[in-house]
Amino acid sequence: MPKATEDLTFGSTTRRRDCVASGGMNWRRVGDVGLWAVLSLLVLAESGARNDSYWVRAACIAALFVGVFFRRAWPLLAFTVVAWAQIVILAFALGTSYGVPIALVPAITLLSYLAGRRETQLKHFVLVCSWSLLGMLLLTLVVRREEQATEAVLTWLVMLLLALLLVVLPWLIGRYRAQQALLTTAGWDRAERIEREQRMAIDQERLRERSRIAQDMHDSVGHELSLIALRAAALELDPSLPEEHRRAASELREMAGTATDRLGDIIGVLRDTDAPLVPRDEKVPTLVERAAASGLSVRLIQEGDAELSPMVDRAVHRVVQESLTNASKHAPGASVTVTVTSGEDDVRVQIVDTGAVRPVPSSVPSSGRGLDGLRERVRLVGGTLTAGPLRDGFEVVATMPRAGGPPEPEQQPSVSAAAAERATVRRDVRRGLITAVAAPLVLGAVVGVVALAYYLVAGYSSILRPSKYDGLTIGQPEHEVEKALPSMQMIDPPAEGYTPPAGWTCRYYRPDAPFSANYAYRLCFADGALVAKSIVQTGSVPPTTETG
Repeated sequence: MPKATEDLTFGSTTRRRDCVASGGMNWRRVGDVGLWAVLSLLVLAESGARNDSYWVRAACIAALFVGVFFRRAWPLLAFTVVAWAQIVILAFALGTSYGVPIALVPAITLLSYLAGRRETQLKHFVLVCSWSLLGMLLLTLVVRREEQATEAVLTWLVMLLLALLLVVLPWLIGRYRAQQALLTTAGWDRAERIEREQRMAIDQERLRERSRIAQDMHDSVGHELSLIALRAAALELDPSLPEEHRRAASELREMAGTATDRLGDIIGVLRDTDAPLVPRDEKVPTLVERAAASGLSVRLIQEGDAELSPMVDRAVHRVVQESLTNASKHAPGASVTVTVTSGEDDVRVQIVDTGAVRPVPSSVPSSGRGLDGLRERVRLVGGTLTAGPLRDGFEVVATMPRAGGPPEPEQQPSVSAAAAERATVRRDVRRGLITAVAAPLVLGAVVGVVALAYYLVAGYSSILRPSKYDGLTIGQPEHEVEKALPSMQMIDPPAEGYTPPAGWTCRYYRPDAPFSANYAYRLCFADGALVAKSIVQTGSVPPTTETG
């Protein structure tokens, strides 16, 4: 393709991607505007029905603008702005005849959910909610000073219950959804990629072990081919043989030499140059003697003297060699016991050390995959290998058939570690969802019990018995009247719409326990004396009392 065409194609692709990204951004903005319009419509509909001031409507719509358009970049800030707008409204509206505006509540619930969905930190969310609830209580006490503190606290407890349902629960659900979304993100792909890389490293170690096996084959088979070539050369020079036989012996010698050279070339390609080599004919006793000469405290126990196949013999040598190397590296000063037991059908190799006596140097080189290579070596001759720590030390045990055998099938994990971790996270997320639902319910139940207990304590502390009420007379000094009054007033006085004259202060008391009467006593004082006493209705049923 000409360069100009390539540039044009690349430019078109780039512009197309830009258009897709721009289109996605435009649709997102359209969605934001639509959400803002719907939430603002709720505010305008409620404000219109209540005949609220225009500046109140504008302030609510502005708060919604901040909440909707800043919810992605600063989710907690967006939530806080709308929440505080509702808190200010509640502080001025609670306990009045104007009712309580609730048009901002759906926006608060939605922004709380989105804040949890954006994975905001728990401590930040708790701080915002705690300071907001405390601010609502203080603002209510400041704005409505004429209200009793007990009634303000009870109202605040009710608001706390509603906050658990409308704010905390949506946030927890959003947090659960965010954790669930993590299961489909690139994090799991990365974990699986790391696991694949680890498996590749293990496979490389197996290949290294196979290259060592290939070198052992070269040494043993090459030695046999060399002996064949040597005997063929002797036959070639034997004058007693006919010419045709000596010619055949010459051809056999040449073929054996060619086979040896080709075997060397093939093994040279397959062999890992980093794989350490050992003398071809070295036996386990010689290996143990060399290790002891280098300073390792090691002893050899041999039981049985059965002949092993060359591959099994090399595998036994390799297991002992790697185990002694690991003991010298990771258990300095330890005593090592090597036990080789040859049975009728198999051979068992056990290497046990007593654990490190001196500190292990931090600079000891280790790939961490030596045991994987040993397992591969033992598997290829039909055996099995186990390794693990003991109470004091470390143990390696390998069991192999004496004559070798077909390789044991590789044990591949049925479930990868990343998949297992993913299942664990899913289980934890489900538990988190249960906690997300149960925690607000339990906390709400606790707050409800506290509020009910507070209401009952205040209710039983505001009882003015009918006999004492009857004993009060108009014009009686206030300090004398207070001797007959209970310690608290009603925290839920009847909403009768009574407005006392200027200079009067009125108090309300129960004639009996909470929920047991449908009327209350109202006592009004002015200039330090009782100026009025009356019975007022507290429910839908007129009071049934002979007093008053």
